[in-house]
Amino acid sequence: MSSADTDVKKAAELKLWLEGRIAQLQEEIGRLNETLGYVDATLRATTFKPAIELLAESKEVPEVRELKRDKGGDVIAVATITSDAVAVEPSGVVLKATTPPFKSFLLGKILEGMKAKDEELERGGKLAKGGGLKFDVEEVNGSVGKLIIENYRDKARLNEILNTVSWTFSRMLEK
Repeated sequence: MSSADTDVKKAAELKLWLEGRIAQLQEEIGRLNETLGYVDATLRATTFKPAIELLAESKEVPEVRELKRDKGGDVIAVATITSDAVAVEPSGVVLKATTPPFKSFLLGKILEGMKAKDEELERGGKLAKGGGLKFDVEEVNGSVGKLIIENYRDKARLNEILNTVSWTFSRMLEK
């Protein structure tokens, strides 16, 4: 057998092997697609959402910080922080919402001031509509139950808010 005949025979064997392997892989791809379809159908039947949406909805774990009284260092509130909101709840103390400087300073000057700055940025197109600071006070029998601040936007502003809340709550306890 000549060298050319050996090469042709070898090429024919390789061609048969390649065709067989391609057929095996195509069959495996078919089974994989069938399995994927089954998994998607199962997820749709139980959650009504594709797997990619379930992964996207994973919730962030909030950071919890204790706010301490400036004199004595006792914990007076707990702040629960997420990337877009902070909720501050008095802890072990009763703070009347009418006690100064809660409404006049914290709500009126600090938070309303931040809100006004954000509204100005929104009007100027430097901040997306609805991206400005928002806050709400949940009262329980006239006492501060929870202060919720949304869209604080950055760490520096968050720290300013938490420091001011701590100072305000400390002043309220002195009255």
